[in-house]
Amino acid sequence: MSGENFTALKKNVIDVIKESQIKIGYTHNAVNLNYPLDSLNSLLGTNYNESEMCSALDAFAQYARDDLGEIRYSLDKDKYCLTVPAEGAEYVRENVRDSGFLTDFIALLTTRRNISIDDVLQVFHKYSDHVSCTEVGDDEFNYLIYFEDGYPDDYRYCVDIDLGHVTYHRVTAADYANFN
Repeated sequence: MSGENFTALKKNVIDVIKESQIKIGYTHNAVNLNYPLDSLNSLLGTNYNESEMCSALDAFAQYARDDLGEIRYSLDKDKYCLTVPAEGAEYVRENVRDSGFLTDFIALLTTRRNISIDDVLQVFHKYSDHVSCTEVGDDEFNYLIYFEDGYPDDYRYCVDIDLGHVTYHRVTAADYANFN
């Protein structure tokens, strides 16, 4: 196997673990992360089938072992579950700084009521003048928000505001493009 972008997958795994730690706190437990085949292919820059992806994940586990421990994976229907052991979660806690933006964004959602899109955008604009916000006519969410220049992060935030309550999904740009 060649051509896999293990750096992008490792960054995504770390980012998802860090987001979880900001939301619910750190626990010394293994972390399970679910990825559809399309998402893994996007992150790795590949177009693998299930068998090829299993080989790539074996190689990824070796690549990430020093930082994240012995990553295991399983395939259930069309999703891969990557299990990062407790020492991998601890590595993230000890070595990856909290994102000021993500910390402030999650704090807004968990400490305030009757949140408006203006409240959400205020947090984004605190960190960048280059924020894109598009109202989306979708059953899943109302707004697509992201930092146009990829700073402080390059994720797409699919935000739903219903009666002042906000939920969101944070996805890569490639995954968002694949959804549409």
